[in-house]
Amino acid sequence: MRCLILGGMTERFHQFWVNGPAIRQAVTGEGGEGFLTEDLAVLASPELDRYDVIINYTTGRDLTDAEAEGLLGFVRAGRGLVAVHNGADTFRSHPAYRALLGGSFVHHPPQLDIAVEYVGEHPMLSGLAPFTVHDELYLLDWDPDRVQVLAVTHSYEDREIPLLWVREAGQGRVVYCSLGHNLETLRHPALQTVIARGVQWAGRVG
Repeated sequence: MRCLILGGMTERFHQFWVNGPAIRQAVTGEGGEGFLTEDLAVLASPELDRYDVIINYTTGRDLTDAEAEGLLGFVRAGRGLVAVHNGADTFRSHPAYRALLGGSFVHHPPQLDIAVEYVGEHPMLSGLAPFTVHDELYLLDWDPDRVQVLAVTHSYEDREIPLLWVREAGQGRVVYCSLGHNLETLRHPALQTVIARGVQWAGRVG
């Protein structure tokens, strides 16, 4: 499994060369390969054909029309997209990306302890146990009729807030996990497993 891990930010948050290696660790820990880059031009390049899954950890970035079409075509043709945390707060000039992902970031409260509860049935959830991390909770504008929610929390205002969902797009698969602001969260063994399972499902492994 070859994963292209995209990063880069317009603000000081979500520093890719700090957090990106933890995302790569989740991939390589399951025998995959992870390649870190901030160069979005790869999305419009023949090089994209080398990869099975794109992992998006960019923040506030923009795409050219060719890069956007490359990303959308990559997924629709049967490969995978896994967006982590700020992957829902990027590419805003291309509404088709928001539609592909199934939602987008709106705002967040101060960081808090987030109790993760798994819901429903899905191959990604086999054997997983609830866990708690201290992280930034994203409140999202999302499409409940177009995604399957796999994890929620009730840790904020006793509201049910989605943390993890999946959807299919064309022949491809999409996973979104809203956790992952803090390096400690990304390194948490439970979240490492969630990311790895997301990559495997999106890439149709196992």
